[in-house]
Amino acid sequence: MLTLPCVFSSGALFQADSVLTVHGTTAAAGPVRVSLTAKDGAVLHTAETLPEESGRFSVTIPTPGPSFDGYTLTVTDGEETKALEDILFGELWLASGQSNMELSNTFIPDAEFLYDSVAEKRIRVFSVSYDVPENRFPWDPDESTRGEWIGPDNRRGLAGVSAMGLKFVEQIYPALNRSREVPVGFLNASWGGTPITGWFPRDAVLADAHMTAVMTRTGTMPDAEKWNTRGDTNFQQPTAQYNLKIAPLHGLKVRGVLWYQGENECGGEFWQKAYADYLRFYQRTYRDRFATDPERFFMISSLIYPWTYGPSGECNLGYLNDAFVTVAKEAPDKFISVPIGDLRPDWGYFLNNHPIHPTNKYPLAERTARLALANVYENHPEAPAFLESYRIEDGRVILTFSGGPVRIGNAPGERVRGLYLAGTDGVYLPAECEVTGARELAAWCPEIPEPVHAAYGVQSMEPMVNLFAGDYPVLPFFTDRENYINIEARPWYDPAAASTWASKMRGDILDLFFRPVWNPSPDSEVCADPAFRCEDDCSVRIEAADGNAGTFGAYVRSYPYQRLDFGKFRGMRVNLFNTAGLTASLALVRGEGEIVRPFRKTGELRGGWSRYEADFGDLSTDAVFDRMEFRFDREGENFRFVNLEHPRLLK
Repeated sequence: MLTLPCVFSSGALFQADSVLTVHGTTAAAGPVRVSLTAKDGAVLHTAETLPEESGRFSVTIPTPGPSFDGYTLTVTDGEETKALEDILFGELWLASGQSNMELSNTFIPDAEFLYDSVAEKRIRVFSVSYDVPENRFPWDPDESTRGEWIGPDNRRGLAGVSAMGLKFVEQIYPALNRSREVPVGFLNASWGGTPITGWFPRDAVLADAHMTAVMTRTGTMPDAEKWNTRGDTNFQQPTAQYNLKIAPLHGLKVRGVLWYQGENECGGEFWQKAYADYLRFYQRTYRDRFATDPERFFMISSLIYPWTYGPSGECNLGYLNDAFVTVAKEAPDKFISVPIGDLRPDWGYFLNNHPIHPTNKYPLAERTARLALANVYENHPEAPAFLESYRIEDGRVILTFSGGPVRIGNAPGERVRGLYLAGTDGVYLPAECEVTGARELAAWCPEIPEPVHAAYGVQSMEPMVNLFAGDYPVLPFFTDRENYINIEARPWYDPAAASTWASKMRGDILDLFFRPVWNPSPDSEVCADPAFRCEDDCSVRIEAADGNAGTFGAYVRSYPYQRLDFGKFRGMRVNLFNTAGLTASLALVRGEGEIVRPFRKTGELRGGWSRYEADFGDLSTDAVFDRMEFRFDREGENFRFVNLEHPRLLK
């Protein structure tokens, strides 16, 4: 009986201008012949081999250039013949990783538009099966795993494959087909919740002394005695995913790898160092086994979105993303890291784990496709900028980037988000900044007169960072390479920030969505006000509701990763408007109790604005509050409101 892995079937798309190794098993003793026939009946290539004693055989043939014409691939052992019809040759990619690569088009609101676009193109996807009988994963690579080729008109099939992968090939397709016919496709091989070590081949690990040492140190070496003893988490075993999902792809060549994985390794600085080694090993191993052009084999990786990894304040996510940045900086001809923190974090409400699975896969894929076209197909090196160097000058941190021009956001006057400075005490506060050169940014913080370190885009729970250099967001960075970093996001520093991404626990359920930064106190109203402002581009308008002749105000809540950890600070400064005859105070609420501190005027500003300060007094250094409330009392007035801007902690 002649058998072939499922990837060798009719309707396939293989890499053009490369080689294809057809393999399988046969019961016949004679030679196995493989032939490739063009649409006009011309036999382009024929090769044959004698099977091994076990019946295994392997035949390699060159593949033609890209074309929309279908070919026939014939495999015969003299007793049985398999004719694979409608075979296309074009550009093929591997899309792999864990749940964010796995996230299918089913969950994307705009999927129908993508199906319409794909239906008009010669795009094909091979989806590797998840079938694991009795949840027992193969110890050795298993090429018999099922899978199927999905055509562009199979909407149901396309709905179940990677949204990231499908949008990527749809995006590169027009550029590749401007002057010739180039089918495009990808191999859909991912599994949610898997570590990167699950995608390593065991033989390659054992042949690499350094990787064996790293995986031994991290406790991730595959162990035959413990194999398939993890129950429901057998899928996370080192090498298990390679054996199940990558082994069926043996014999194929691909242009590169799209990688979206890392959540399983968000374990802090230790994992950052190991993960960089893992990435180098993955790229090297898959290049050797699957690269069409080993000299130009890119691993294009999405950074990981800033969900909650680790206790409040820790930047475990930042350390993980730094591994992607590290390898992209050291080997830009092998790795491309795609920033994601500026993309709006859309979610499908019906996803059980919505916080960790943003559905912004299409804009991310568009950015990834643009980088692939420039670096892989146009041979025009292009990459998001990284921090090249920094220096301290007169209380400012001068940051120099690898690309430019540097800009903040997409609108004039937009405030930088996600950039923090710290002094020698390691306490980070949001930074002010200005562009001082094509590739240079100066950052400072009045509360930190002698800064020593800067960090950008590394804090958990802070999407929508907005520092750009050229056409792409700047890659995350931190300058302190010796101490562990803790950063609390403080969205209330920017009155224009009407909402923040924050979590609440409702029983045992994590409820994570955008929430208001400013909340009205009882009988009060609050909104962002761009009309009254002094130092900021916007202020917070706080007004008494109709009929309230007493106290009105607004408060800010504490959330994980956005704690009100005021024990580290001596007080607060704020600008207020319309405060004549008004009493202002700051209430720090914790549990059932509160500490109330009066605001005192410390200076006059322009346009009727005044500066106020409140002292925190003798708070313990570890004091953390549930909320802070700005309270105003204005008895007997008909028009009761205050505008508030530029709240700042004082050290």
